[in-house]
Amino acid sequence: MMELIKKIHADSDDTCYAGILKAWDQTFCSDEEESRLYDKLFPVNEFYKQCEIEIDNYSEDSYFTINSFWNTKKQSMDVRHLNCFVLDFDFYNITKYKELKPIDFYNNVLKKKLSFEPTAVVDSGRGIYVLYAFKHCSYHLSKLYKSITKAFFKKYQRYGLDPKAMNITQVIRIPGTLNTRAFKEVEILEFNDTNYSIQDFTSLLPHTADEVKKYRKDRIKGKSKISNSKQKKNDRFQVFLEDLKKLIQMRNHAKYYEGYREYLIYIMQEWAFWSGYTSDEAIDTALKVNQLFHEPLSEHEVRNRCKPSPGRMKSSIETIISKLEISHDECKHLKILCPRWMKKQSYARRKRKHKLLNMTEKQSELLERRTSVCELKYDKHMKNSQIAYLLGIDKSTVTRDLQYIQSHPQQFSKSLETFLNEMECARHTEDFMRKTLYDTQMQLLEWMKRGYTALQYLIQELGVAKN
Repeated sequence: MMELIKKIHADSDDTCYAGILKAWDQTFCSDEEESRLYDKLFPVNEFYKQCEIEIDNYSEDSYFTINSFWNTKKQSMDVRHLNCFVLDFDFYNITKYKELKPIDFYNNVLKKKLSFEPTAVVDSGRGIYVLYAFKHCSYHLSKLYKSITKAFFKKYQRYGLDPKAMNITQVIRIPGTLNTRAFKEVEILEFNDTNYSIQDFTSLLPHTADEVKKYRKDRIKGKSKISNSKQKKNDRFQVFLEDLKKLIQMRNHAKYYEGYREYLIYIMQEWAFWSGYTSDEAIDTALKVNQLFHEPLSEHEVRNRCKPSPGRMKSSIETIISKLEISHDECKHLKILCPRWMKKQSYARRKRKHKLLNMTEKQSELLERRTSVCELKYDKHMKNSQIAYLLGIDKSTVTRDLQYIQSHPQQFSKSLETFLNEMECARHTEDFMRKTLYDTQMQLLEWMKRGYTALQYLIQELGVAKN
């Protein structure tokens, strides 16, 4: 048992700290198991002794850190040495594997799929850990570390690899202790005396180091200066926050209550820091969002377990979608939290032009609304409030439309005349009569009537020259 732990922390010295997560004080908090867990970090030699104590006592739900730290704080900014990759396979969540035992899943399914011989394979009680220990490296390579973990996830996600268990501060269960959820001992299934360096795993990355350097160089040359003002960040955060609230509402409705709450609160605070919120403001916002859950977290969990390190960069949209396991159906109701291909598809749909009108849907709606406003105001002599009520729009929208018509009569009349000419040519064609829905035909013909009335006003009252 200890041989594996010492293998992972082999290059650590007396100035390094490693942590153990467990319920140190049985009266620490409430009766809930997870709320009683907290970290203690020790100098490496004391850490080894404490691990031996946990194993000898057959402790319940005890975890250890795979990377080491500068001090006694277990935060991303305090990581000193990177020692190991851990792949946590929750294969029991996949229908075709859920009946398999961990040893059978590893031998019959996963083993032949691994690109590298694992340092160790551990039965965690329900799933398995696949560990790759390597010669420890500086925290300066944390970006490379994260890129490799993402590559691992893309390659093995179909086998139940947990994206939430790939943090730089990750902890795993101590072999020889008890998993109380499965009521089973955590045991080592396979142990190999590997000798990796972190660079050995770069073959998993899609691009070489030279390609990345060239890309960055070209990007800097062609990159325009874009203002990242605090206001723009805050506006984006507000939309992001609404997406999170919408996601919680959808999952409450679907009775999906657990497994994502901690990470959602974590990334919400992460984005809040990025947008300029103070620590207290971020926590206050997090506490409000927490109350939307069907089963809210405790205040202690929100303030301590779900708080990101200060100065941390925000997670990407792709990472958030992956770790929150947001489905395509859920993405359809969100504005920011949807994949790029879906945004491009939506943008292309908005830009798709009507075959008869040669305008996008938004352009045709705008011109039709302004035509109606012009006709109702100057032919029917209705008040702005009456027009707004009749068209089902805001009064301020009517005012802006009238201001546009008064200040740009030539441009408006040209757009209107183009529409009328195109419709005159199209209304008697076979495509219009057979392929256009009857309701659409009636709508377009009614629009033409209002268009001629509006155009007549523009010519007579505003002195617009008729082409």
